[in-house]
Amino acid sequence: MKPLHFLPVLLLIPFTFSNDKYQSIEYSKNIAQKNELALITISRARADELLSKLPVTDPWLVRQDGSALAWGEAATLETLVDLYEATDDPSYLKEVARRGDRLLNHRDDKRGIADGSGKIRPAWSMGLKYVVAKEDLLDTAGKIIGTIRSTPYANNDLTKIVLKQDSKTGRFKLKISNSFWKRNESFSDLSFDPKDERFIETIVNDPMSPYSTRPGDYSDVKSNLIRIKMTDSSIPVTQSFTLKSIPLAYTGYLGIIYNPMLRMAELAKSKPELANLIPAANRFIKAAEESYKDANARLWRNGPNKDEGYYLTCERGESFPADNVGQPINFLAMHTTTQLALFRLTGKKEYRTRSEKMSQLLKNRLKYNQDQDLYVWTYWYEPMTTVGWKPEDKLSSNVMFYKGAANMEDSSHGVLDIAMVMAAHRENMVFTKQDVMRFSNTLLKNILLPNRTGIRRAVDGKGEDHAAYFPILHGWLELAAANPEVYKEIRNTYLIRGEENLAFTAELLRWERKLKTIN
Repeated sequence: MKPLHFLPVLLLIPFTFSNDKYQSIEYSKNIAQKNELALITISRARADELLSKLPVTDPWLVRQDGSALAWGEAATLETLVDLYEATDDPSYLKEVARRGDRLLNHRDDKRGIADGSGKIRPAWSMGLKYVVAKEDLLDTAGKIIGTIRSTPYANNDLTKIVLKQDSKTGRFKLKISNSFWKRNESFSDLSFDPKDERFIETIVNDPMSPYSTRPGDYSDVKSNLIRIKMTDSSIPVTQSFTLKSIPLAYTGYLGIIYNPMLRMAELAKSKPELANLIPAANRFIKAAEESYKDANARLWRNGPNKDEGYYLTCERGESFPADNVGQPINFLAMHTTTQLALFRLTGKKEYRTRSEKMSQLLKNRLKYNQDQDLYVWTYWYEPMTTVGWKPEDKLSSNVMFYKGAANMEDSSHGVLDIAMVMAAHRENMVFTKQDVMRFSNTLLKNILLPNRTGIRRAVDGKGEDHAAYFPILHGWLELAAANPEVYKEIRNTYLIRGEENLAFTAELLRWERKLKTIN
């Protein structure tokens, strides 16, 4: 899965911090080659200035893909709600209402657009790099005689195909390339006769093709980029094309997209001065219920163990690369935060029941480090983390073979896991105060670098600075509710790092106010 980028704008400019003065800080080699003065303003005025620099264009018009809304616009809405909670200025929530309505207008059912299943869903389709891509093979009469379908987990829309006649009559050459994977494959002397020993399916297809692939140039080695299915033995026409992504109304994004809108809805319904926002709040609640009604009916599963539950990535045969497999823990996490909000807003117990089961799934897979009094955990769960599966298991249509691997959760997606932990904890559900303190130790001991100049890539604390994930560190501030040391150390790291970020500024302002209220 991709890393999170919570806002489309990052400014790396020094500014004067009005309350605290910092001397020159010796940056680590990963950050700078010399001493620098990193001064940043953490104030509402500066947050508003950064907010004014955000693009005004509807992000959907720039990139018509659900991922643009989940990792871009939804993050902007979260920041606007944070700024309201930091200031009590309703103008921020009015902007959430405006942008939220605009966002809902892009949902597949509002546009009357079907995804690759042929169905119109109350969700947002992704149709670029995170889905399976395919294209048809044609004969000289233009009839479809077969299909080429991608096999890796992402960037399949960059896979290029060249099919042309070989030197022998009735034989063909096939070239496959993908610039992201930096992989080139070539095949020669291919036949379209199923009885021929050089039949294209036999030579090209690899039932054990991995979820990922390696770069390099390969000749007559089974493909790690595509799989071919022939439906006719006619001779194909020479053709060259790039595989086309198969759109998928991806329910994994539902929790991420609806969370800020339901935060606004709860605020609007709890404060008389926000009564004018109740119509928007009701629209957001209705929309979220519509989306989950569809997702629950098709994709919810109880398990893998007792009192646990999860959502499938998609139905078997649809275009998420690992189809018919449970969504990663961090996606379940945001379903939990959103459905707990729906429970509070509607009183429907089904939302709390599912949230408890998803929370329990994570709780049951935490690994406790007794020496450090902290938790580590994996990105996924079984069978992804354990036995995987084989072609004869027929678990996934797209990924026929997967070698189980207990890959550690990263500090970026871990932000979503922490949102689940704290949302459940506030409901006195699954996660205790002791659990929360252990998660805070994961942050303070494993993720933050000891010199507070950056963060590590994964929750197990291995490795050095991972710069790409620093902008989302603010998401771990949720743990400050139980351990104020979290706020202090994240703020300190932000100032030392010297990379200004609107979302970070807003979150710090929010927690500065919260902690003053708590204390």
